[in-house]
Amino acid sequence: MVLASATAFGTNAILAKLAYREGLGTSQTLAFRFVLAAIGMWGLALLLKQNPLRFERRRLLTLLGLGALVYFGQSFTYFTALRTLPASLCVLIVYVYPSLVVLAGRLFLHRSVSMWHGVALVASFAGVVLLVGGAQLQLSWALVFAIAAPTIYTGYILIGERVMTAVPAVGASAVIMAGAAVSFCLLAFFQGELAFPAAAGGWAVVLALALIPTMIAISLFLAGLPRIGAARSSLLSTWEPVVTVLLAVALLGDAFAPVQLVGAVLILAAAVIVVQTRGRRAARPGWDEARART
Repeated sequence: MVLASATAFGTNAILAKLAYREGLGTSQTLAFRFVLAAIGMWGLALLLKQNPLRFERRRLLTLLGLGALVYFGQSFTYFTALRTLPASLCVLIVYVYPSLVVLAGRLFLHRSVSMWHGVALVASFAGVVLLVGGAQLQLSWALVFAIAAPTIYTGYILIGERVMTAVPAVGASAVIMAGAAVSFCLLAFFQGELAFPAAAGGWAVVLALALIPTMIAISLFLAGLPRIGAARSSLLSTWEPVVTVLLAVALLGDAFAPVQLVGAVLILAAAVIVVQTRGRRAARPGWDEARART
């Protein structure tokens, strides 16, 4: 589920670039993305009998806050950075977050880090560096936003892991998206961007954003998160930049150098290590208890 989610998330940067080509604003794009996704996910949640209004009030408010504040902040900083920085550079910076999750888990939650976990972490980060290497860093507000995105996303992952142990994924996703939709609509209103897309191409892009890297990606990630933990979910999610680069080659005409192929192989190897490590531990007694501490 997490790997499929990463594939869907891999379309995010490409669709953002296409939205900006259609003349859409940042808050306008994100407002329509989350409004449409929230409508779809609420319908799906009701169909699956996961009515969010039946959630415990405390968890419902936590999920709303997660969407309205944390996911809002991550999405806004990332899409703002994408407006001026290359997609490859933004993806590279965002993929510092697996390291941040592991470090935060160790520092604040006293989680252990296995040797194989460390190997996978190094391999995944090295792979991302090779995959999107060659970027020239320059100090700018866009770079500040790009660095803020993985920092905020680390908090989103760790909070989401705890919340998702007691609520169904689709219903939770609907609440998170609704919270983000409200925040982005307010932002777009005050920025004068709360307007319908002017062309069919703009509608196509926002519909794709709502469906693929939002409805599909977020619900799958939230469903897989409590099953394998935050750190492993982060490492498996490094498949996302592979998808982004492949789509950039196919749709935007970007070149795919041999060094990027090496990076992709390292990322895939890291994902295999994570899955195999989980499989070995699952076969041991007490895995369910130990999993919560890793």
